[in-house]
Amino acid sequence: MNLTRLTKNRAITGARADVQQSEPASLSSTFGDYVIFVDESGDACLDPIDPRFPMLSLVFCIIRKDHYFDHVVPNLKALKAKFFDHTDLILHESEMRRKTGIFSRLRDPSVHQRWMTELLAWIDQTETSVVSACIDKVALSRHYAHPFDPYDLAIRFYLERTRQFLALNHQAHRRTQVIFESRGKRHDRAAQIEFQQILTRANPLGHHQPDFSRFPIEPLFISKQSNLAGHQLCDLLARPLAKWSFDRNSHQRPMQIIQTKLIAHKVFPQTGWQRPTRSRPNPYFNGYTRVNPSANNSHAPR
Repeated sequence: MNLTRLTKNRAITGARADVQQSEPASLSSTFGDYVIFVDESGDACLDPIDPRFPMLSLVFCIIRKDHYFDHVVPNLKALKAKFFDHTDLILHESEMRRKTGIFSRLRDPSVHQRWMTELLAWIDQTETSVVSACIDKVALSRHYAHPFDPYDLAIRFYLERTRQFLALNHQAHRRTQVIFESRGKRHDRAAQIEFQQILTRANPLGHHQPDFSRFPIEPLFISKQSNLAGHQLCDLLARPLAKWSFDRNSHQRPMQIIQTKLIAHKVFPQTGWQRPTRSRPNPYFNGYTRVNPSANNSHAPR
């Protein structure tokens, strides 16, 4: 599925027609004002744990649909055309960091500096609310005899904070789509089942279970080859957020921008990380996620 076809999907563009509508006509036909993109850095594997990157970082970018189509997408296309002469390439943080493939032209220090300046400006100009979760897999394995699934933990935290965001932004009874990167039919099906179990509280963890009945959330799985600007934005944020979670001096330049968009950030298990001091109150950042049982808690998996 390419970007042109995606933008014609009424499930994605539905908000344009009813963005000013105060009451939805029906759950089957009314879509919310926001689209959410999900990407990750690292993996959920606990055996073995890769010592080079022993964590899973999930990033969720919540963007208004009108802003996404009118600004985020065309601005990224223009940036790609300016530096790489075409818009078909997909931004991969790992390839950019290693300067491989088409990104080999970034080996020129002057080109790299101009590229990073303008890429960070694009991120800065993108109006997005970021929810992130970083699972320390080493600490998780040490704390629990039967560790929780890292991906499941991150998704639970994200959904709780997303529900709070949708409530504060008047999205009750409006369908919000969450766009994951497709990993193949089997993986996507398993992820969708797990996602729905959390939404319907069929697989509880802990005493508190958020009620999502007023906030219908629909997962979609779309290939990276679709070249979605939202997925590329998440990919650019995931590694800096993961590294920053354990070293506050890491990625200082991008984190100066990312922190202004960060509405919630979870490090699990808690290993001394403290959320940053904010200059103004943040209604989303209060407290820690409630998915935080102790290692000998009765709600820990057996």
